[in-house]
Amino acid sequence: MGSHGFFQYWRLKFIVTFIRFLSSRASRKHLTPSPSCHRRAIRIPSRDLHRFIDAWIYYPPRHDPNAPAPVVVNWHGSGFIIDNLGMDHAFCERIAREGRVVVLDADYRKAPEYPFPLPMEDAEDVLRWVADQSRQFDVNRVALSGFSAGATMCLGAVSQIRPRFPSLNIRAVYAFYPGTDWTIPAEDKKVDRPIAPLPVRGLQLFSDAYVPRQEDREDPLASPLRADASTFLSTKIVLFPASGDVFYHETVALEKKLREGGCDVELDVAEDAAHGFDKPLKPEFFNKKERDRLYGRVVESLRGIM
Repeated sequence: MGSHGFFQYWRLKFIVTFIRFLSSRASRKHLTPSPSCHRRAIRIPSRDLHRFIDAWIYYPPRHDPNAPAPVVVNWHGSGFIIDNLGMDHAFCERIAREGRVVVLDADYRKAPEYPFPLPMEDAEDVLRWVADQSRQFDVNRVALSGFSAGATMCLGAVSQIRPRFPSLNIRAVYAFYPGTDWTIPAEDKKVDRPIAPLPVRGLQLFSDAYVPRQEDREDPLASPLRADASTFLSTKIVLFPASGDVFYHETVALEKKLREGGCDVELDVAEDAAHGFDKPLKPEFFNKKERDRLYGRVVESLRGIM
């Protein structure tokens, strides 16, 4: 139960279990990659004995297994509660194919069973494993990416975890519609022209499950906007907020803070887009045009720096 009280935990557990059931039924058909996809499942050792972290490795065409390859580590969206490994396969396939990199799509533990900082410990364990795999990965050419909760994780990882692995040269971070500040109350997360906004009760559920303690919400590992801008120096940060997403303003605030702190940061807004606009789970809010444009933006960036 970790940081949760007894009754709070079981209330969250009941609600989240029901949401996971509904989510698994809705997302099942969207987890299948294209027939030409070249990927394999692996299990990454964690810090805990006999516990492993599931992941997919996506390979570019004509991949040479004997030559260390540049690598992009990706974390999926989940609200920190939903098991969604594989949901980013369209992104991972395209980045591997056109960016000529290996993409490691890694899982992480979910709340409320495993609240903060346990998912971030999984992120750290994945980066430790990458750092130790210099025969298959070029550790001088590493990038991070993520969507929603996964975007929050990759920002926290580059800011707070990167210094523990000096051999990893994390050249870029690509964060799609991240939440950047857990201290902002759910009812205050608003956008001028909302498009299918995340409901207040849903946001409260995510925060209660993942960061039940106020002091954890202020931790820069959980809330990247709370980090000192200097911790992002030496890495290119590219933020992709959605114009109709309730996280829009806090993502813009992060871009402003990093820019004023002298960081290499870019902001590219997905216009007329909802949170999760690049996933076809809800066809009426799927924005293929912006998805293709921004995925292409990542490809172009990787070709320039990797």
